[in-house]
Amino acid sequence: MRTIHFMRSGISHKNYGLRVVRYIIMFSGSCEDMVTVREPPAPPANRIVGGRPTTVEAYPYMAYLRSLCTMRGQKLLGGYCGGVILTQHHVLTAAHCLFRIINDTTILRASKVVIRVGSTYNDRGGSKHETSKTLVHEDYKYSESKDNDVAVLVLSTSVSNYRSSSVQPAVIPPGGYVVPDNASVVAVGWGRTNMKCIKSSPIGLRLVGLRKVDRDTCAARYPRFSYNNMLCAGLLGVGGAGTCKGDSGGPLVYNGVVVGVTSFAMRCADSFYPHVFTRVSSYTNWINNTLRQNQVEVVHKLSHNTAVAADVSSLMLLAFVTSIWIMYSEIIYF
Repeated sequence: MRTIHFMRSGISHKNYGLRVVRYIIMFSGSCEDMVTVREPPAPPANRIVGGRPTTVEAYPYMAYLRSLCTMRGQKLLGGYCGGVILTQHHVLTAAHCLFRIINDTTILRASKVVIRVGSTYNDRGGSKHETSKTLVHEDYKYSESKDNDVAVLVLSTSVSNYRSSSVQPAVIPPGGYVVPDNASVVAVGWGRTNMKCIKSSPIGLRLVGLRKVDRDTCAARYPRFSYNNMLCAGLLGVGGAGTCKGDSGGPLVYNGVVVGVTSFAMRCADSFYPHVFTRVSSYTNWINNTLRQNQVEVVHKLSHNTAVAADVSSLMLLAFVTSIWIMYSEIIYF
C-alpha cells in the first residue's frame, strides 16, 4: 500500500496575485515495489538448442553484479554474477554470490555490490547502481548446504530507464508452481564459455537452451539435492551446453517466466550432472515479504510550475466536493 504525505510552504506569487502553495509529495514506498507473479503460458512450438549470443532487449530484466568484500580495512573483489530485476529498487540473485572464501577458511560477506542494468555488455552501457542492503535468506548456510541459495539486493538509487526496452521487471511464478519435466528452458548470463579458460568470459550476454530434468534423477546424482527448493536442467547424455562460472544468480527462464536462479553444478556443460537452480516458486512468498519489508522511500520535488498546477487542481477538487456537500445537505431522507 502506498502512503502519500503532503508538505506545503506558502509563497507570494506576484503574477497571479494569489497565495500559491508549493507541494512536495513524499511517497513511502512505491507502487513499483511489487514483484510481478504470473504462471508461465503454454509452451511455444519452437525450441532453442545450444548456446548463442543474445541482447538485453530480449531479456531486459538481466543485471550484472560485481561484489566487493572488506578484510582488515582492505577492499577485495568478491566476484561477478548475474541477477534479475524485480522492481526499480530490488534485484534477485543467488545468496552465494555475496560471499567469498579466503584460504578455504575465512568466509567474507560482500560489503557492497555494484549492479549494471540496461546493457547487453558487462563492461559498458546501461546504468550502474550500488546496493544499500543485501538480504540473504535466513536459512542459507554458505559452508554447510547449498539450500536456500537466494538473496534480494536493495538498491540505493532507482533503476534508470525503468520499463524501457532494455530495463523491465522480471515475472516470477506463483508459489508452488512446478515446471513440467523435459520442458525447454533457457539460462542467461555472462558466465564463461569454457571452464578451463578464464579468458572465455564473454563481454556480451549469452543464452543456452536446456531441458528440465526430473527431481528423482537429480536427487540420485546430487546427494544434497532439495526436492522442494531446487530444480535441475541440462542436456543429459549430450552435454556441451549449460551454465558455468559467472552465470550464478542469473535466471532460468520458462516461457518468459523466471523459474530458477543459477546455483551450482558438478561441472560445466556435463552430460551426466545437470545444472542445479534455486526453485523460485518455493520462495515467492519470501521474495514478496522481503520486498514489502524493504521498500524504498522515493521523494519527488515538484517544480514551481507543477506546484501551481497541483494547487489549482486541489482548489478545483475542493470546489467540487463543496458543491456536492451543499447539494446533499438539502435532501431529507425518510
